[in-house]
Order: sequence, then structure tokens, then C-alpha cells
Amino acid sequence: MTKVANEVALIRDLHENLGSTLMSTLVALERGTMPAADVLEVLRECVDDSRIVIDSLEPMGHDVVVLLATMRHRLGPRLKAAGLNVHWEVQDLPLLPWLGPPQALQVMRIVQETLTNILKHAQASRVRIATRQTTDEGVARVAIVIEDNGIGFDAAVNRNGRGLNHLKSRAQVLQATVEVVSQRGTGTCVTLTLPAAMASSS
Repeated sequence: MTKVANEVALIRDLHENLGSTLMSTLVALERGTMPAADVLEVLRECVDDSRIVIDSLEPMGHDVVVLLATMRHRLGPRLKAAGLNVHWEVQDLPLLPWLGPPQALQVMRIVQETLTNILKHAQASRVRIATRQTTDEGVARVAIVIEDNGIGFDAAVNRNGRGLNHLKSRAQVLQATVEVVSQRGTGTCVTLTLPAAMASSS
């Protein structure tokens, strides 16, 4: 992907995410329908969004480990302040040649949205973020696993929920998959599986 195409993809992401969030928050403030605490939380999320977009432009050498280290640096303080104990179990992984800035941003968004869902809904005290290499029918893959000890939910009932579909849509852009395993009272495990090599779109 060319530099211009990278910039267009990142600008589109800013518009669709940060821009729409700020606009909807502004409308809610003008109507007086959003409490101050909710406004503060939205602003924190917007700051995280902007930082993640900027971070995705930094040289990562096609390395998922570097990507996750960047996210740990950015999101760690906020997660800790929210009372979430995060265990990072990140091992060395093969480089992903296709992992440029737009793709890195998609991966970061999936991780970010998963962690945001945990903060908002899971009532969890602990999160485990791990990586592993897998081989499926001779095809090498890299997996990012995010597992919490929260209240869980009925994944069979909520499999078509908006949040889950959003994660899957982002994953499809990367020729990746997102699997969610959860039951009420048992926590939730989200696994993002990335291809070691991306098939040609032609």
C-alpha cells in the first residue's frame, strides 16, 4: 500500500471513529442528555483513539510484539486506574510482512475495543493478554488472546451483536478471524487470529 493510500485509510478511520464520537457527544451535550461523568469517559476514549492512530504510524517492523508493547504503554495506566489487573504473556512471534500502518491500526482497534468492552460491561478484575503461534492445515498464523474473569454473557444469544460484528468486520479486512467464547459467570475469551501471510486480493 502506498504512502498516500495509507494516509487516506488513516484519515477515514479518524473520521469514522473519532469524528463521529465527538459529534454525537456534542449533540448530547447541547441537548443536556449526557452526564458529566459520561462526557469525561468519552473524552478519555477519544484521547486513546487519537494516540493509537498516531502510534500506528510509528515504525513497528511488521512486529505484533512491538505493536502490543505500544498499546501496553498507551492503555496500561488507564486500565490500572480502572482497577483492572492486566497480565501480559507476550512471546516472540514471526514478523508479518503485510502489517503496515493501516493494518496495524485495525489490529490495535480490535484490541482496544475488546478492552473497552471489558471495562464497560464485564465487571472484571483481571485480564490476560497472550500471544501464540498456531498452524491450521499447514498455514501459519499468529493469535492474540484477551481473556477476562468477568461476568460473561451468553455468546450463543449475542453472536450477532453490534460490538461483535464490528470486531469481525475489522478482522475480515485483515483476512483474520475473531472468536468469542463466553458463558454467564465464566468470563470471556476473545481470540484474534492473524495470517502469517495475506492472500492477494486480485
